[in-house]
Amino acid sequence: MPTVVVSGDNPNGANGPAIQLLEGRGFNVRVVDDALFGQGNRSNEEEIEYLKGANGVVAWGERYPAAVIEELPDLRVIARMGVGFDKVDLKSASERGVVVTITPNSNHEAVAEHALALIMSIAKTIVTADKQMREGGWPSGPGRALRGSTLGIVGLGRIGRSLAVRALGLRMRVIATELYPDQDFVAEHGIELVDLDTLLGDSDYVSLHCPLNDETRGFVNKTLLESMNPNGVLINTARGGLVVESDLQDALKSGQIAGAGLDVFEEEPTDPNNPLYELDNVIVSAHVAGNDELSLVEMALEAAQNIIDLHDGKWPGGSVVNRDLEGRWSW
Repeated sequence: MPTVVVSGDNPNGANGPAIQLLEGRGFNVRVVDDALFGQGNRSNEEEIEYLKGANGVVAWGERYPAAVIEELPDLRVIARMGVGFDKVDLKSASERGVVVTITPNSNHEAVAEHALALIMSIAKTIVTADKQMREGGWPSGPGRALRGSTLGIVGLGRIGRSLAVRALGLRMRVIATELYPDQDFVAEHGIELVDLDTLLGDSDYVSLHCPLNDETRGFVNKTLLESMNPNGVLINTARGGLVVESDLQDALKSGQIAGAGLDVFEEEPTDPNNPLYELDNVIVSAHVAGNDELSLVEMALEAAQNIIDLHDGKWPGGSVVNRDLEGRWSW
C-alpha cells in the first residue's frame, strides 16, 4: 500500500483517529513530528528529505513550492488540513499530476466562533480591562453594544454563513458582499446583500472571509480603510496577505478606524516587534482560529478520507482544488 506522510505539528488532529483510519485501510503512515516543518519554516531541502517516498501527505502549515514538488516523483496527493492552499504551488502540482485537496467541511464553525470572540473582546474591552486591572486599575468605562450594531461580512461562504447565524443570534444586523451567494440562505436569514462601498460605510465590524489570491492580495489597503466607518473594527481570520499591515497601522494610529482583531499576518510567525502589537486598539492571536480541539480531529479525518477516496478511485469533488485534473488523473 502507498505511504502517507502526516504533518504532526498540531496538538491533536494529526495524532490519533486520522492515523488509525489510514492504517486501518492498509496505508503505511509516517509522522513528521517537527514543529518547524509543520509551521513551514524548514528549507526546501529539509522538506524534500522528510517527504521522500511519500505518495500522499496530510499537510499542515508546510510549504509546497515547485522546487519541492518537482523532487517528489512519487507524490500523488497533498491533502491539506484547512481551507487555504496558498502555500501550495498549484500550477506545479497540476503539471506533475498531484491532486491538492482541502477540508471544507471541518473548521468553518471554529473560525466563525473565533471571529465572533474577537468582535466580542473588542466590543467589551476584555483585553485592555484585564491588563489595567492586573496593574491596579479599576476600568469602568462602558463597552460597545453588539445588539443593534451592524456586521459586514466580506465573503459569504461556509465560514461567513456560520458567522452570520451566530451574529444574528446576538441581534446584530448582518450585511454581506458575495459574488455567488447562497440565495436560499440569504432569504432564510434576512441577510442584506450590498456592494463593498456600502458594506464598509455601514458596518461597525467588517469581517474578512475570502481567499488569498492574486486578485485579493493587499485588498485591505489605504483606500479601502478610508472608506470604512470611523467607528468600524476590522476582523481578519482569513489570510494575512489580504491586508497591507502598514496601511492598517496608520489607520489605527490616526483613529481612521476604531480597532482590529487579527488572527493572521503578512509574515508568520510575526516579528516580535510588529508595530501592531504596540496599539491598544488591536487584539491578536497566532493563526489559530480554525484550530479548536474538535476541528483539528475533523480536519485530519477529512484530509485522510480524501486520500482514501482518491486511492479507491472516488473523486472528492467538493474538496479538490485543482479540478482540471478530473477525468485525467488516476492512482
